[in-house]
Amino acid sequence: MGPNCFAPINLPWQRPLPVKTQPLFLKLALLAAGPLASHAQAPPKALPSPPATFFREDAQPATQLDSAAYCAETVFRDSLSAVTRVYYPSGHLKQYIPYANAYRGIRHGTLSTWYEDGQMRSKEEYMRGQRNGDLFTYYPDGGLKRREHYENGRCGIGRCYGPDGAAVPYFIYEQLPLYPGGPEQLTRELTKAVRLTAPERDAMRRESNQTMTMLRRSWLREIDVELAVAPDGRISNARVVHSTASFLNNAALRAVAKLKRQFVPGRRDGQVLMSYLTVPVYYTLETPYRPGYGAPRGYGRFR
Repeated sequence: MGPNCFAPINLPWQRPLPVKTQPLFLKLALLAAGPLASHAQAPPKALPSPPATFFREDAQPATQLDSAAYCAETVFRDSLSAVTRVYYPSGHLKQYIPYANAYRGIRHGTLSTWYEDGQMRSKEEYMRGQRNGDLFTYYPDGGLKRREHYENGRCGIGRCYGPDGAAVPYFIYEQLPLYPGGPEQLTRELTKAVRLTAPERDAMRRESNQTMTMLRRSWLREIDVELAVAPDGRISNARVVHSTASFLNNAALRAVAKLKRQFVPGRRDGQVLMSYLTVPVYYTLETPYRPGYGAPRGYGRFR
C-alpha cells in the first residue's frame, strides 16, 4: 500500500474479514501510526525477497520493474500466522505487520512504521485484530506527536503534541470519509441510479424462478462495493468485494459511477489519506407471478 492509505494491503492470498455494520463500513488501513518512546528507533535491517507483491502509491498493482513501486513481502511462521514487511521504492523498510491469521488479515502484535530515512513513524499494539495497548506516532524529527491507549479496540486516554513538544488540543486519530448528507444520502443516490440492462433483467428472472423452487428461499440479494476515496474526495476506484447475485455486480458499479458529489476525505493523525469504504447494496428479486403468490413485485429495488 502506498504511504498515504487508510486500508490494509490486500495480498493475493488474503481473504478480508466479513465486516457488517451500517450502510457503510470502513476497512481501516495500517499505513500510518504509532511509535514507542519519545524518540524513534531504527528499523530492523531486512531486505525483500521473493515472492513479493508490488504496488503503486495509489495501491494499484505494479511490477518489480516499476521503479516507483512499493514492495510487500510476507513470511509465514506457521500455517496461519505471518509477518508482512513493506518496503519503499528505495528499498528502505516502511512497515512491519504481524498477523495471527494472514489469510484473513487479523493483526496480532506490534505494528510499526518508519519514515523513509529510517526514523520511526508509528507503533501500535494489536490483539486478535483489534488495537489493544499503546499507540504512538512521531514527527519526522523523532518528537512525539500522539499517545493513546486502547482497550479491545476502544480508545481511552489520548494526548497530542505539537512539533515543539507542547501539548495541543486532542484530535481524533482516524476520521472516516463522509459523503455529503451521510450514509443514508449515499444509499438513496445509489438506489436512484441503479438500472438493469435487458440481459441483467433476464438473469434476475431466472434466479427468481429458481428461488421459487427452493424450500428455504430468500428474495434478498447483497452486493458489497468497495470505494477507494482519494485525498481530494473523489472515488478513484470501485470494485465488488462480495456478491450473492453476480448479475447485479455491474449494475451496482454503474450506479457508483453516477454519484455526482465528492466525499469529505478520510484523515489519519491529521493527514488526508486514501481510504476505502465498503457499501452494501441490497436488492429484492422480482417475485414471479403464480396463482396464490399475488401480483409481480417489479424488477427489484435497492433499499
